[in-house]
Amino acid sequence: MQNTEHRKRIATTLLLFLFALFFTGCGAPKKDSGGAVTLTMWVMPNSLEPIGDLENLLKPFLMEHPNIKIDITSVDWGAAWTKITTASVSGDVPDIVQIGSTWVGSITSMGALKDLSGRVKDVGGGASFVPVAWTTSSLIGSNQITAIPWFVDARALFYRTDVFRKGGLNLNALGTWDGFRNALAHLKEKDILIDGQPVAPLGLAGKNDWNVIHSLSPWIWAAGGSFYNETFTKSALDSPEVLKGVLFFVKLVESGYVPLEYLELNTAQVSSNFNNGSSAMYFDGPYEVKTLTAPPGQGGAAGSIAGRNFAVMQYPSGPKGQYTFVGGSNLAIFKNAKHPDEAWEVIKYLTQKDAQVAYAKVSGFLPAKKEAFDDPFFTQDPHRKVFKEAVKYGRTYPCVASWGLLEPILTRRFGIMWDYVTGSVQIDPDEIHKQLKLATSEMNAILKQQESR
Repeated sequence: MQNTEHRKRIATTLLLFLFALFFTGCGAPKKDSGGAVTLTMWVMPNSLEPIGDLENLLKPFLMEHPNIKIDITSVDWGAAWTKITTASVSGDVPDIVQIGSTWVGSITSMGALKDLSGRVKDVGGGASFVPVAWTTSSLIGSNQITAIPWFVDARALFYRTDVFRKGGLNLNALGTWDGFRNALAHLKEKDILIDGQPVAPLGLAGKNDWNVIHSLSPWIWAAGGSFYNETFTKSALDSPEVLKGVLFFVKLVESGYVPLEYLELNTAQVSSNFNNGSSAMYFDGPYEVKTLTAPPGQGGAAGSIAGRNFAVMQYPSGPKGQYTFVGGSNLAIFKNAKHPDEAWEVIKYLTQKDAQVAYAKVSGFLPAKKEAFDDPFFTQDPHRKVFKEAVKYGRTYPCVASWGLLEPILTRRFGIMWDYVTGSVQIDPDEIHKQLKLATSEMNAILKQQESR
């Protein structure tokens, strides 16, 4: 009997030991042999070689931190929203995550991101970042900082200098909506050929583009319109100002300045058309400068007719001012991250001036830190100088919980609006207004549902 009890005690002790060992192994941070910590990091394809380019950028950091390794996963933009929100709910998260700047509000509202406000001084404080980018670091009305700006995207007008010379256009006249429209009318009337190739005055993407909201927003803002009311509780899309901005933009197509077939294309395809000489102007981000100056062997279009004859200028000013859309991406740490302290060290490194400039060179995006714009890469390049100015008058969407849910609604409604444009010789403002009213109703339903929670 005593032997039996003794064996039971031994067995119980052994089981308790094994359970403790098992759960300690599950809960402890993952470390490799030798004590090295392996961080997991999710990023999107920000460059041609998203993993390799980032690994090269991180080499100096890893040399200074031999105890840290970083396992990088590239997540396609089309799958990123679902993957990040699923991780936020499940708790199966990476240590560091790239979040599109317009998504920060929604992801933060899920309560999954670590509050970094106590560490912001380590990266120079909020004032060291581009102001419009810093507005995406936290939910409006919150004292928590949940996502540190990493890089910035802004839009500007690319144009062909050879076409402008042949058409006798005065650049100074393009600074306003009227001047821009008149320049397009002038190019259309001239019906310019370059090397025997017809050149469309303007290239715009339509309903099949991922930028459909971003393409419209500068015109909405410049007309005095907005997406929300002042308290972000209701939609403001059903307004005369929004309709005015949208109609100005879509009527550029009605006037014949944009070939209708372009409206079936996305931004990448419109960009390709500009690069091969098919259009005189189009709007795009700073990465197009990289494309037009990089050799074909590196995925660029240097040496093409556009690469030899291009320049960049600001968006034209509307009745209520000059605006461009500013997007980009932030870096965040999940609350359930296994290595939050080491993850923060990586974010500190990636937001330093040298790393910011180096990543801008490889990705084509703009830095999020103001001091990086003082680098000769920006001050001595006339094209990049334009984008440096663009972030000063740039605007983004409010960092609120609802925006991530509203983007699909707006993309759908604006896409239907483009259907009316492509399917009619003359645009009916009532049909455009109808889509804005429907978008307003759908937005308000989402906002009301959120408010009731």
